[in-house]
Amino acid sequence: MGKKLKISKKSTRTAQDFLWRMWDNFYVRHLLMATCVVTLALLVVSLWLMIYTRHGQTFALPNFTGLSLTDAQRLAQEKHLRIEVIDSVFIAGKQRGSVVEQNPKPKVRVKDNRTVFLTTNAMSAKKVNVPPVVGLSLRQAKATIELHGLEVGRLLFAYDMASGNVIGQFHAGRTLRGNEQLIFGSKIDLKIGKSQSSEYTALPQLRGLSLPLAKSSIIEASLNIGTIRYDESVKTLSDSLEAKVYAQYPPAGEHASLEVGSPVNVQLTVHAARLGE
Repeated sequence: MGKKLKISKKSTRTAQDFLWRMWDNFYVRHLLMATCVVTLALLVVSLWLMIYTRHGQTFALPNFTGLSLTDAQRLAQEKHLRIEVIDSVFIAGKQRGSVVEQNPKPKVRVKDNRTVFLTTNAMSAKKVNVPPVVGLSLRQAKATIELHGLEVGRLLFAYDMASGNVIGQFHAGRTLRGNEQLIFGSKIDLKIGKSQSSEYTALPQLRGLSLPLAKSSIIEASLNIGTIRYDESVKTLSDSLEAKVYAQYPPAGEHASLEVGSPVNVQLTVHAARLGE
């Protein structure tokens, strides 16, 4: 036992002597010191990055849509977010100056200081000149009206020699005159001539179309837009903009047709399974 203990102490002294000799070596000493400094620096930087980026700490983005810009700014401060207004549109029926769209969308998980880009409803309604479309075909009138930032509303039909052409244009029940202005996005109702008491048109297939495209197809087929319904999957303005038609009534078919001016009802969803995607 005594011998083993003496050998163990001798081995320890030998190891210590070796380490001291290594430390006395100029190159080895500076290499070890440099390694320690670099390791310490890496640890400090990693710790700082974890604190600065709040590593792993995310939260669900709140919904800014429908809020005034003042309320949106207050909510952003509470949640340690930044907001930036990147666009302004005019949507009739929406509160002026309110948020109508945001990117990223609500419930997306983000970290502190994330910038949320907002689109707001314009404070003042832009007015545009009403183009005269009497005498044009329905397709030409529709294109002209949309080019001026307006929409085609209801289609009315009356017997007239100018079959298929516009014989009157109206807004809110009154005949439109020359040099008039309407709020951007207003609807213009059109009266279209027809050659006989009952005229029929092919019913378009609307499944998979967005609402603007569905409306365009319905109008170009000399039909009217009926009820528009969204299913339970459509919860926000963003959803409504992305929704597509999954059902229509009357249903389309190879030989389906309707009398001109008849309404077509549509149902929209963002649910992929209902769209068959």
